Amino acid sequence: MNAVILCGGFGKRLAPLTDNLPKPMLTVANRPMLDYCFAQLNHYGITDVTLTLAYLPEKITSHAQGYKSFNVRYSVEEMPLGTAGGVKNASRYLDDIFIVISGDGLNNINLSEMYIKHVKSGADVTMAITMSDTPWLYGVVEHKDGFVRRFYEKPQDMTGKTWINTGVYIINKYVLDYIPDNILYDFSKDLFPFVLAKGTIGVYEHQGYWSDIGDYKSYYKANMDMKKGGFFPFVYNGFFEKDSDLLGGSDISLVSQSASIVGRISGCVVGRDCRIASGAILDRCVVLDGTIVRGRHSQCILSGDYAIDINDSPLNTKFFKKSSLLVSK
Repeated sequence: MNAVILCGGFGKRLAPLTDNLPKPMLTVANRPMLDYCFAQLNHYGITDVTLTLAYLPEKITSHAQGYKSFNVRYSVEEMPLGTAGGVKNASRYLDDIFIVISGDGLNNINLSEMYIKHVKSGADVTMAITMSDTPWLYGVVEHKDGFVRRFYEKPQDMTGKTWINTGVYIINKYVLDYIPDNILYDFSKDLFPFVLAKGTIGVYEHQGYWSDIGDYKSYYKANMDMKKGGFFPFVYNGFFEKDSDLLGGSDISLVSQSASIVGRISGCVVGRDCRIASGAILDRCVVLDGTIVRGRHSQCILSGDYAIDINDSPLNTKFFKKSSLLVSK
């Protein structure tokens, strides 16, 4: 079994952080999100990987050259093809059974267990599902006896905790024959209803960690979750070179070894080549690479151009344009 990592999205909901950077290259706890995807695949012995690319592909390919133990291929889309269309475009690289994961999310799904369940069930596709209390943001999955019965794509009137689609799939390659060539085609909206009409989609119930990192609050939370090493049993077992240290007592901060801390920080993530200036006081902030910070900030994402206050609701997140308190190198 080999893998496809979806890396073609524009990450519009995380703009301006993604204005000049593809979403899989945004750092979580000072590592690009793509690193976590490769670490997870490495843990399960999956070393043949294809990346689907569209937005700023050169920034991803340049970084991916560092994955020395992998056979990495690239499938670049001349026009956006969607999740399923992008995988169809990469079909020449794929095994008879392959896994699809998102390059802009984090999870600790047990891929070995999921693969075994897929093979034993005889399903055409197996979908990892998890419980969520915000079903209107995702594809809701109604299932019975281990198989999908019905989808509800982002139901705006649904509340309460329910099973949702994580975007992690194991797929039999022949399913790609259902996807037209060179058109925009989505897994949930287009392909899966077609598969359900012809065959079966199995489910793998995931009880652990999952985040799609779709907005500022989920991005901020992922950084806080991963600050101390996070959920993975495999992230810091030699796959990554150590480049950040944990500092402090009860309110531990994760600080890049290339950062300079003169001011005070508490419970923060501080990226590469950052400087926390004299007199600065930071509480539970995420400071992105190459940022000089002055002044007081609490529960913010700080970059060279923006301070994003995540305390407001997701629809009313405050932006504070670059000022004398926040200066880029």
